[in-house]
Amino acid sequence: MVTKNRAQIRPRRDDVSLDGLSFLLADVQDNLGNFLTAFLTIQGWPSSRIGAAIAAGGLGAVLARFIGGWVLDIFPRRRLMLAVCCGVTFLSVAVMAWAPLFYPIVLAHFIAGGAGALFTPILAAISHHTAGARGYIARMGRNESFNHLGNASSGFVMSLLGRMMGPVAPLWGVGGLAAVSLLLIGGFSKRADVPSEQSRDAASLQQTLQAICTLLSEARLAVFLATYLLFNVANGAVVPLMIERYAFFHLGDPASVTAICIVVAQITMAPVALFVGKKAPQWPRKPLFVFALALQPVRDGLVILSADWPTLVLVQILDGLSSGIILVLFYAILSDIASGSGRRNLLIGLGLALGTIGALLSNLAGGALASGYGFNTTFVVLGLTGAAVACLFAWGMPETHSPASEGA
Repeated sequence: MVTKNRAQIRPRRDDVSLDGLSFLLADVQDNLGNFLTAFLTIQGWPSSRIGAAIAAGGLGAVLARFIGGWVLDIFPRRRLMLAVCCGVTFLSVAVMAWAPLFYPIVLAHFIAGGAGALFTPILAAISHHTAGARGYIARMGRNESFNHLGNASSGFVMSLLGRMMGPVAPLWGVGGLAAVSLLLIGGFSKRADVPSEQSRDAASLQQTLQAICTLLSEARLAVFLATYLLFNVANGAVVPLMIERYAFFHLGDPASVTAICIVVAQITMAPVALFVGKKAPQWPRKPLFVFALALQPVRDGLVILSADWPTLVLVQILDGLSSGIILVLFYAILSDIASGSGRRNLLIGLGLALGTIGALLSNLAGGALASGYGFNTTFVVLGLTGAAVACLFAWGMPETHSPASEGA
């Protein structure tokens, strides 16, 4: 009887830790750059230096995700990795708050960007080992749901802190969330550190490169990674450009527009991600993913037609619906493709890195297009890119889900 109770308690402990970490670390991953931008602006930094500091965080994120996925396949001490990332994030934020000088800020944000980028793949790896293969996608849907709730609520709280205590307060708040997260890491059971069956085989760099080449030779992986990269190219600049257009034409308070864009999308994503995670084991992946991709050009069309508040809210609801589906099925499809190869974390890291690159390219290209040709032309280009991505996936990607192999 005691053994049975312990078996029931362990998953509950793991669920509590995963829920809490997904909630607390959301702001650390997604909003640190925004708070740093506000802080450096008040410090009187020119736009070129702020851009360099923010770009350093993006570069750190890309490199960390490329390398981190491979490390997670060969190094089973996932709780230790997560704790180190939290500690490094706190120390990096402390440096940024205490020493707002160019080189310390660039280096600290590069390190913090890399550490923050590893939270998602580490939590994904822990989820697979604590929930099991059959419960993995449902658990990832729950992770994403708590992540979006954390983004909406902590972003609001940090904004209040910034107004009451100055622009450095949100930075300390982000560092504090990383430090508090260390307590939840101690709540994981030993399942979080169970070695992968193929971890020894995955350790060799030569074998890793051979495995990557073999997997990339599969048309479905190449199509999926290209789709995810190009989706982020089409999607990444939409919200920043909407906010910039409001500010440029004095259509409303940019701060209010930003808050609405973030909160509406995140609140929509939370239940969508939870629902998709529960239903994904029974449903085919492809039709739902095509539907989510097709919503992106619809958003751009609505943005072109109207700049009114109801349209803005509708656009962000569609964003939440689309992203909530895509973020969960991203893990499901890559798990299907990596099944039996022992390279699931490597593929997740590769996919997340490409998504980060796509978002960076989107903002660079979107800003250049908007400056040269105007906002509406830019939204047309982004919408056409999104439509092409949906067609690429619909015609080039086979269904990866097999109910018979679920949980294998």
